[in-house]
Amino acid sequence: MKDIYTEIINALGAKEQLALATIINRVGSAPREAGAKYLVKKDGTAVGSIGGGCVEADVWQEARKVIERGEGSILHFKLTSEQLADGGLICGGNIDIFLEPLREDSLNIYREVLRVRQQGGAGILATVISVDSASQKREGVKVFIKASGEKTGSLFAGEELERRILGEAERLLRVKKIEVMTVSSAETANHWKKVEILLEPIYSEPTVYIFGAGHISQQLVPLVKKVHFKTVVIDDREMFANRDRFPEADEIIVSDFKKSFEQITIDNSSYIVIVTRGHLYDGLILEMAVKTEAHYIGMIGSKKKIQTLYQILLNKGIPKEALDKVHAPIGLDINSETPEEIAVSIVAQLIMKRRERLA
Repeated sequence: MKDIYTEIINALGAKEQLALATIINRVGSAPREAGAKYLVKKDGTAVGSIGGGCVEADVWQEARKVIERGEGSILHFKLTSEQLADGGLICGGNIDIFLEPLREDSLNIYREVLRVRQQGGAGILATVISVDSASQKREGVKVFIKASGEKTGSLFAGEELERRILGEAERLLRVKKIEVMTVSSAETANHWKKVEILLEPIYSEPTVYIFGAGHISQQLVPLVKKVHFKTVVIDDREMFANRDRFPEADEIIVSDFKKSFEQITIDNSSYIVIVTRGHLYDGLILEMAVKTEAHYIGMIGSKKKIQTLYQILLNKGIPKEALDKVHAPIGLDINSETPEEIAVSIVAQLIMKRRERLA
């Protein structure tokens, strides 16, 4: 699955013309949540999704016009029963979509956003979506403000408004939901009557790296996706690590286990699950995993196997403190036996560790 921020950076760096659609409000059971994005390039190619069907087709058409005009707009969709029938959808509701042309001066902002998502940290991406002013057309102006206060870019309304955005950061990062903030001229010393700003919390996405593509992993991936983790499956056997066996995985890597660490980025938002086909591979991956900044490392196996592997790694100079952080045997102790039960116990532990971090 292509990362939309990476696509934005690559396109802006190549000076391509493009428009970005973001759902800013959803009422009812529309297919995608607020915050979902859909990127449309001038050549007609698109990345991401805001629900498919009639809405996406209409947004694609409007995006081409936005690119030509160079001005953004807010689109309102009321999904009627007739639209649902025509589009083959089974859900309804009202959605508002902010459609904006992306400009080259936003490149450094998106680079910083991607850096935070990949390497850790948090912040608020603020985008002006409307200004009630006859003289100012500032839709699409952006600033990215980290939780620390460091910023990339600037809004036209000055530091007072940016301080207010930073004041909302802690709450929005806690609930991890976007919000449209409305500020009137009475609250600031500016020449406009009202401005609406889209506030998007940006944070490292928790990714579960599953080493091993066996029967436990097959049961694990759908559950991990249901509780909103990104999922990467890694194995050295293409006959096991493939899209037919793992249709819901975000990414599948077929690689020698040792070399696979060169293809992924493990940071403090990463969760490593070690469920390979043998002690040798488990020990190899564990040795590399404990040297990373992964938030969670879990390894399957009996207590005897785990003690044996630990002793081997201790003899290699791996600190005991590093091994003490590993969850082995993996998963919560629910007396699980079948692959399905083991998968449930692992996902329960992943949820627990994620909640501890948010507490």
